[in-house]
Amino acid sequence: MKNDYHKHRGLLDTGDIILFSGPGILSAGIKLGSLCRWSHVGMVVKVKNPDIALIYQATPSTKAKDFFLKKENPGVQINVLSHTIETYPGDISYRKLNAERCQTMLDGLSAFRKEIKGRPFEESTWEIIKAAYDGPFGDNKEEDLSSLFCSELIAEAYQRMGLLECNSKGGKLSNEFTPRDFSEKGCLELLLQAQLSQEIEIKVI
Repeated sequence: MKNDYHKHRGLLDTGDIILFSGPGILSAGIKLGSLCRWSHVGMVVKVKNPDIALIYQATPSTKAKDFFLKKENPGVQINVLSHTIETYPGDISYRKLNAERCQTMLDGLSAFRKEIKGRPFEESTWEIIKAAYDGPFGDNKEEDLSSLFCSELIAEAYQRMGLLECNSKGGKLSNEFTPRDFSEKGCLELLLQAQLSQEIEIKVI
């Protein structure tokens, strides 16, 4: 096993994408349905004072306390990134977001985080499957942020940050995104002249 997190830690910034390849049954279904190596996605949130790298994610796991709530919070949560990487039982890569972190972008993320703080993880496996599967009956028809799965959270965050077109302006519903969309295979059409780098391995089991 290799863990190169500390080698890359200084390069991480808010908006960078973290991709995970999980070993579980649901993870296997997501990877199979989307024909992609990755089953989970989160986003870096960088705190500058004190200097801490966090991960914003939606997961049913309660192995770590939410950094700001100071308690376990299954669903939408923000955790210390180094601990998440150390304890995750699968491969991890990241993609650098090459974009200016303007105040409008950061304010959009902050407002979104406040809006959905503490929301539960999506309990409907069917909605997650429909996001991953593009065949007949494979489309989610409306957005519902009362509960969220991982890629739905990150897509909605990117939309609120102005990096992805929102559905009201012709973009995809955030619950139609999968981890694949945030991988090299996804070919996201980002706004604000932003680009995601190639996948960079952090941890390999």
